[in-house]
Amino acid sequence: MMIFSERVAALRTAAQDGDGEAAREYGRLLGLLPSVVVGEEEPVWSGEPWLRAAVAARPGDALARTLLGSLLVTQVAEWRNIIEIAPDVDVAAIEAANARRREEAVELLGGVLRDDPEAPTPKACLAALAEVSGGGDYPEEESGVFPYDYHRVRTELWSGSVCTTVQLVVTDPDELRWACDSWLDHEVLAGALTLTSYSRGERIGTAALPEGPTGTVDWEAVTIPPLPGVPLPPGHPAPHWRAYYGFTMEVG
Repeated sequence: MMIFSERVAALRTAAQDGDGEAAREYGRLLGLLPSVVVGEEEPVWSGEPWLRAAVAARPGDALARTLLGSLLVTQVAEWRNIIEIAPDVDVAAIEAANARRREEAVELLGGVLRDDPEAPTPKACLAALAEVSGGGDYPEEESGVFPYDYHRVRTELWSGSVCTTVQLVVTDPDELRWACDSWLDHEVLAGALTLTSYSRGERIGTAALPEGPTGTVDWEAVTIPPLPGVPLPPGHPAPHWRAYYGFTMEVG
């Protein structure tokens, strides 16, 4: 894990020096972690500034544009969730901000599709955006068989009758370990974590992620099954209702 943390630090340094590809990868990795909340302002998704820097530095980078568009879809969903559970919030302000997010997401993802009309991830992200905006269904593959493999980590945190679902959709085992250990650094998110791995829509393994004596997951007690098929593309939603790529949280 130390080696992976050093890799993340190196990406940050390169991104700070103006490397657009490093900014894209650093922003993607930060999208696997909990959002940062600053005072009473909107949550700041920590990867967003870096993905924006990547798009600015490399306007033709389809992956950077897709990742930023995917993150905006996630933001729209999380703020719609806030409206649903907290009717006393400033709904008009949230809807106005979400309208801006939707417009930018459509521009980013639509631009990728204009260059590559068959790109699956922008299509799936736009379908997810339509669903959360009330104009469509959550994305499903036309063939009926989801073609990708991925890991999904999930926990439920209860406060009275209110349940907060926290989840992570990811493909790389090192990224999974790094992200889950960071969750346990946030006491409010600490809960029993369950890892479920999927290949082409079929479950291939389920395991509890036990906390070790150092406050991180006891990874020596966990076997992460290899993914035998095509890994889920970065930014692509998983075929569970509102299970977006990276870290998400929903209260209900």
